[in-house]
Amino acid sequence: MSTMIQSLLKGLLGTCLIAGAALVSSPARAVIGTVDVVPAATILVPYFEVDLNNNNGRQTSVQVTNTSASAMLLNVTLWTDLGIPTFRFNIYQTGYATTPIDLRMLFKGVVPITATDGQDPVDLISPQGPFSQDINFASCNSTLPYATPLPAATLTALRNAHTGQSSTTFGGSCGGVAYGDGIARGYITIDTVSACQSQLPGDVGYFLAGGGGTATNQNALTAQVTYMDRSQNQSSAEPAVHIEANGVDPLTNGAGDNTFYGRFVAFTGADNREPLFGMSQARYFNTSGLSTEMVVWRDPGAAVSPFACGASLPGPYPLGQREFVGFDEQEDFTIFSGSPAFPYAAQTKSVSSFFPSAGGHLFLNLVSSVGDPTISFRQQHYLSVRHRSGNSYSGQTAASQLVNASQPSNDNYIIASF
Repeated sequence: MSTMIQSLLKGLLGTCLIAGAALVSSPARAVIGTVDVVPAATILVPYFEVDLNNNNGRQTSVQVTNTSASAMLLNVTLWTDLGIPTFRFNIYQTGYATTPIDLRMLFKGVVPITATDGQDPVDLISPQGPFSQDINFASCNSTLPYATPLPAATLTALRNAHTGQSSTTFGGSCGGVAYGDGIARGYITIDTVSACQSQLPGDVGYFLAGGGGTATNQNALTAQVTYMDRSQNQSSAEPAVHIEANGVDPLTNGAGDNTFYGRFVAFTGADNREPLFGMSQARYFNTSGLSTEMVVWRDPGAAVSPFACGASLPGPYPLGQREFVGFDEQEDFTIFSGSPAFPYAAQTKSVSSFFPSAGGHLFLNLVSSVGDPTISFRQQHYLSVRHRSGNSYSGQTAASQLVNASQPSNDNYIIASF
């Protein structure tokens, strides 16, 4: 590996460390409509993968932190890579607690074990620090702490659902893409909630206009995602997506607002969650020693239902794009106009499969060109990039937001507008 590549990657990692130090030394300033790493009411893990056949293969873990002194109750939902929910569980956190979610262990049937003060009066499960609140949620008395491992039938259904196979979770239908490689894929949402319950984000009463639903607007969570593949000596980490809630901001509290959970609340703004990217950009590298992989999460824009295994994917898949542009180091650009570049709700793709130049910038407008044109602009996305140099160095960073998804799609062009 060249000295130049080593210096570049070490510089990237150093920049991340400096940015982290700045966050610690000064108060976080939240801006609704801007994707920033500040305490949030919803956490999005945009992509996960777990190799079910190789304990040393690909795996994903999440560390969720409660940044407040107040005790928090969280609802964790797993979704397939087509955006269909499969499994949910609650996490209780005392003030300032950090809870790991190990996806490999979850797909072996071990759910994170936590308990509120009512189920854990001597703090053997969820410890209480000297400045931490520890309270009882009576609604959790029959559920927390979880009994593990999960029943065999539940675990089989979960593993099948996330590998694109027939699953009893979907009544024998499928809900994900069948790659045939034994790797479970999908994404995760984590919401602050007021009670232990069995609801999913799309269920009636989970969000209510003006508040009062199961989900709350407590902007208190931060999270980190770690991806590992021991068989390849590879790992990378990045902050999860921090989605703030605000019940009074014009972007998140009214009819027609393009909120994060908009497709589940008929775009009424009842969820109060800020939307993500409408257009984004990121740096990429393609050399003999350095490569870039994209992690892309997309909002399908409408509720998605399970489908007959082996049949065509349900609408609105495959998701298209308005523009996907690569600039090289000489500022020349190429517009990718082939088949949908990122057709699913969650996926990874190598930049070299689209743009072979040695390096440059990516510009993405992933508003789908298919589906209902009256709501197409609501198909928000999130992008991060993994820069790798062999198996020695790696770094993962979020893309830059250029346009918020609340802006109408006909204003969101990169090249075609010139």
